[in-house]
Amino acid sequence: MGNCVKSSGSSKHKHNHSKISNDSLGTFAYPQSTDEEIKSCQNPRKAIKTKGPIADARNQNFEDSDAPTAEILDRPKTKKDKNELEKILLSHSLFNSLSHENVSLVIDQMKFYLLHPKQAIFNQGDHGNNFFIISSGKVEVIVNGETKGILTKGKCFGELALLHNSERTATIKTIDRVTLWGIGRQEFRTAIEKVNSNKYKENKQFIDSVPILSLLTPQQKDLLLSVVISQEFLHGQKIVIEGDPGDLLYIIKKGTVCCTVKGKEIRQLSHGEFFGEQALLYNTQRTATVTAISAVTVLSLGREDLTRVLGNQLQGIIYRNSQRISIENSRTLKILTKSQIELVIEKMQICTYTDGQVVIQRNFPKQQKIWMVLKGCLISEDKSRIVNVFECIGDEDSHHSSKKKYDSEFKCVGKSDIAEISWLDLEECIGGSLSNIASQNEVLSILRKVQLLRSLSMNKLEALASKIKVRHFENQEPIFNQNDEGDDFYIVKEGQVDIVKDGIHIRTITRSDFFGERSMISNERRTASVIAHGKNVSCWVLEKHNFLGMIDEGIRNQLIKRINLQDDSVALADLCPIKVLGKGMFGNVFLTINKKTGMPYAIKTVSRAKVSAFGISDDLVSERKILLQIDHPLIMKLVKTFKDEERVYFLMEYVRGKDLFDVLRVLNLLTDDDAKFYSACIFLMLEHLHERRIIHRDLKPENIMVDEEGYPKMIDFGTTKIVEGRTYTVVGTPHYMAPEVISGKGYGLSSDYWSVGIMIYEFLCGGVPFGEEEEDPYRVYEKVLERKLAYPKCVGFKLKAAPIIEHLLNKNPAMRGTVESIKALPWFQNINWDKLIGKQIKPPHVPKLENLATDIERGIQKNKKLINFIRKEESAEHHEILRKSVKAPPSNWDEDF
Repeated sequence: MGNCVKSSGSSKHKHNHSKISNDSLGTFAYPQSTDEEIKSCQNPRKAIKTKGPIADARNQNFEDSDAPTAEILDRPKTKKDKNELEKILLSHSLFNSLSHENVSLVIDQMKFYLLHPKQAIFNQGDHGNNFFIISSGKVEVIVNGETKGILTKGKCFGELALLHNSERTATIKTIDRVTLWGIGRQEFRTAIEKVNSNKYKENKQFIDSVPILSLLTPQQKDLLLSVVISQEFLHGQKIVIEGDPGDLLYIIKKGTVCCTVKGKEIRQLSHGEFFGEQALLYNTQRTATVTAISAVTVLSLGREDLTRVLGNQLQGIIYRNSQRISIENSRTLKILTKSQIELVIEKMQICTYTDGQVVIQRNFPKQQKIWMVLKGCLISEDKSRIVNVFECIGDEDSHHSSKKKYDSEFKCVGKSDIAEISWLDLEECIGGSLSNIASQNEVLSILRKVQLLRSLSMNKLEALASKIKVRHFENQEPIFNQNDEGDDFYIVKEGQVDIVKDGIHIRTITRSDFFGERSMISNERRTASVIAHGKNVSCWVLEKHNFLGMIDEGIRNQLIKRINLQDDSVALADLCPIKVLGKGMFGNVFLTINKKTGMPYAIKTVSRAKVSAFGISDDLVSERKILLQIDHPLIMKLVKTFKDEERVYFLMEYVRGKDLFDVLRVLNLLTDDDAKFYSACIFLMLEHLHERRIIHRDLKPENIMVDEEGYPKMIDFGTTKIVEGRTYTVVGTPHYMAPEVISGKGYGLSSDYWSVGIMIYEFLCGGVPFGEEEEDPYRVYEKVLERKLAYPKCVGFKLKAAPIIEHLLNKNPAMRGTVESIKALPWFQNINWDKLIGKQIKPPHVPKLENLATDIERGIQKNKKLINFIRKEESAEHHEILRKSVKAPPSNWDEDF
């Protein structure tokens, strides 16, 4: 790359925030924009969303638009045809990363087209669906009426249509008689997904079948799948040779192998069996020769790859997982939190014992130590008790209990690995006696469910739990009375309590229910009385002064805002329209104000006519499901949804600010600290989403708002999806799209990390690293797949962020790690994550915003009905909807709105 380009010079890439993307259903918060700005804004980095192998109602109208005059012949492919097609495909950037199996299936799905001279295959501006390879004849490429080139046998065109429903950039016409091989987008995506989805599931089953890998977590196994290599061996080929160094584990997918030692056959292995597992644990020589005695396909996993992916030696990872499982299986230890468990594991010592060696001596005090069996087993001298793998001994006997001793010694059966820790060390790790910590952790689990507190960090919640006290109440004793000043927050520990308002019993609540949380940050008086119901009523109590002493003013203000947003009593009739925030193909967004409270909201509306015309009912249900799971101070919040006979509504937090793209134009190139601030905030957002298995898929500066406090806030959820394993849909904006998304081989949460890597580069270098000067999406895809990463001369030699950029832009998704491991990288070492989420760090820039008071006052004075205001804005859209095919959604699709 050449010299640095300032952010202000990248305006050609601006994604318009002032409208809902035609390709997404997301809910947006909007910067203040004039109508002229909205109209003039260009959008070459528009988010692209296709449904891949799933039929998309928005694409149905264009499925048969290519080669309308062609004859499609039933012509079987010869071996020569297949070889030629394979050679062409593998030389193409879109296909060269596909497996042989993928390419073969794509070729099988291709159809044979015959066209006569002077016929259009497709026209510039058409929505494309097919990719073609010329089998014979010539075609001309015409752009804006001018011939730009001639394509002949073996050339291909139209590949972008396989990725998404985009407009053709040229007209292609036949010159003479032409034959083509072609495949449509749906057939292509189905072929790719079928092979890769099956391969993913199959390889996952094989990973699960290997005992030493079975103890890995699902996430760890998923990371391994990206470094597993498939290899093929012919009959008679040696796979490993006795005496050679060993660092690979092999799992047999197909065929049979023979294992020999000094030329003598020991055994044969076939489908599902494995060999070389010791190579992953120890750097040992091969103890046998393994030879293929048929055509054999194996999966191989290297110790070096495994260490790079998981960040440690396999033995240590497996043992840590075994310790976690042992703690979860222990009746007394399973109450520990995740952070407490990790501290205990860190403190434990792992000891190796030989067969028959005594681990626990007779008369050893029971209150001193805990043992966990990681390998082998322990057996008592009288054989009355056996302690197996994942089991503990000594965990039931804290050092505070009576002074008992073991009346029998325990010996190892076989070579055994045992994790050990003293009770004193354990309680030092967890910060107190196990009984007290158990009670505190029970409180903690409840605090995490309190809506008001959900945005607090785990450290803050643990600190709050330590401040909670227990109070006991007699039957019919008032805990507090209606109109009392609110001072404390309560959780029912034992028994029941009655809620009584104006002398009328409202409801009875019981164990683990809570009340009075709003009083911790507001000066509201109690709106009802709470009275103990029955004997043995006790409550955990968090006193207001303790709570306020642990949070600063910034967090307190955040919590007040969250409380205001939790007012689910607001009704459509309470909302007064102020102005239009954005209009798009699928929905409109309006700024409204609650006439009763003065609280502003953004409300997105989607008419039922559009739901039918575009077939988007499933998208709306999915969007609602995802938004209801999200509650984070750096992510826009859904307040509630409505429905009526005309439309459905999403009532959202109104985020006032400017999008990050515009802020970058003001700041120009960011400093390292400023880039760190914004990217750290984004990783906090992703941490919240990814904990819920929600993948974003279109991260870029245009989809992040910088609010009136200067903090970034995620505002666009139109491409989000809940993912288990992998997904295959091509979604996103080309410049920010990970290579695994483009190739269609399946991707997971780590594709979001690639997008953040692109953004960090953009923050510091002034442009994106791949395809900065390209506006043709296909050219951008080529650059992304090439991944030739270079830095501008003015920053390359001093770029402190280069290691994290290269870490996140690794072509192998597994090597990018997880949010947890990324937060631990050296570049982030000075970030105080708790202060960041509490908005206690000064932001790089606070945007200057227009005063909304005039607009709000004018809107309130006009006092228009929201429904009438919406109808007026929708009236111009009806003729467009009538042109679409209409398919009624299921009758109960909106039952949860």
